[in-house]
Parts: sequence; C-alpha cells; structure tokens
Amino acid sequence: MFLLAACTTVHGGSASADKLDNQEAPHLDQNAIHADLIKQMLDKGQYYAALAHIEDQKRSGTNDELSLLEADARSHLGQQPQADALYRKLLNTRYAGQAYHGLGLLYVATDLDGAIRNLRSAVERAPTDVDFRNDLGYALMEAGRYTEAVPQLSTAAELAPTQLKSRYNLIELMMLMGNEGAAERLRQKTGVTPEKMQQLRDSAQSIRAKQNAKAAKAAG
Repeated sequence: MFLLAACTTVHGGSASADKLDNQEAPHLDQNAIHADLIKQMLDKGQYYAALAHIEDQKRSGTNDELSLLEADARSHLGQQPQADALYRKLLNTRYAGQAYHGLGLLYVATDLDGAIRNLRSAVERAPTDVDFRNDLGYALMEAGRYTEAVPQLSTAAELAPTQLKSRYNLIELMMLMGNEGAAERLRQKTGVTPEKMQQLRDSAQSIRAKQNAKAAKAAG
C-alpha cells in the first residue's frame, strides 16, 4: 500500500509516466502474492520453506516487508543474531512496531526486562494491535508486574472479544493475583472448560515457581 500510494503523484502526468505505472503494477502484484505465500508458510510453522522462498525473492531485490518476514522466520528457528540484525534495521521504517515486537519475543526468555521495553515500544506504535498488547501483558505477568499487566491483557481481550488467548492469559493473571472471583467470572463469560481451567492454574503455578526461584537466587 505504501508503494502504491507513493506512485499516485505521477497519475495524470505524461503518457510515459502512465506507462511506467502499468509496467510496475504486475511487479507489485507479484511481490504481494509471494509475501502472502510466505506469511501462510510462517503461520503453518514451515519456517525453512519460508526462508527458501525469501531467498528466492531476494535474488530480484529485497524490501522492508521481506526483511521482516525473514526476521520472523529466523527468530522461530532460533537464529537469534540474524533475526536481531534484521529487526534492528527495521526500527526506523513503517514496520517499526513489528520489529520491536519481534525483538521483544526474541529475548523474552533471556532478558525479560529488555523484552518488556521492546514490547512496550511496539504497543506505543500500534496501540490497537491485539498481539502486541497480549504479549506485553504476558511478559509483565511473568515478571511479576501484575498491576501493569492488567490493562494490557484487558485491552487485548476487549479489542478482540472472540480471541481466547487474551482471555486465558487474563484468567491466569487473576489466579496469580489471588482474585479467584474475577477468574471465575471470566471463566463463565468465556465458557472455559474445567480441564482448561486446570491447565491455566498449572501454568500460573509454574510462573509463580519461576518467580520464587528468581527471587531466591537474587537474595543469595
């Protein structure tokens, strides 16, 4: 859409400019088709296949969207240095929100505070993105910053009422906060099964155990 918008300034100009637009349109359409194909592969977890298609596309030139898709693929494959470099190159582009989100997910297991900063930057750039809000809320929950996590997960749940992930995370957060009444109300509203509630309770206990272990290690 950005490339198409940038071309509108030549419309209504010379015949040669119109001809140039017509020549570029098929190329842009092919880029969009290939980008959609790569996205489908990433959604299906076909990361190596996605990378193969990305490398094939790069033979005729690269662009910011292709770099983002490559960064996502390499992140899922555990290729952290390559993914990091690609994300950082996108921080001053129209894909900055996605890049900050990618960096947050890339380091959530090794640098939780840094991951939270990156995820917060992503949310600042796209306040209505449900995934950005949800992932920031979950990272804050893992860090034990429950009060900060509440508005993030609540916003995600309200932005996408039919998405269960945010509601599950919100129930888990209520359990960690000891607010069983709120957890039960959410269970009834969402229609969560007893089996799923037990899974969420087990996950909450696992997070609590990690937090306690981290606190004990910090205490010496």
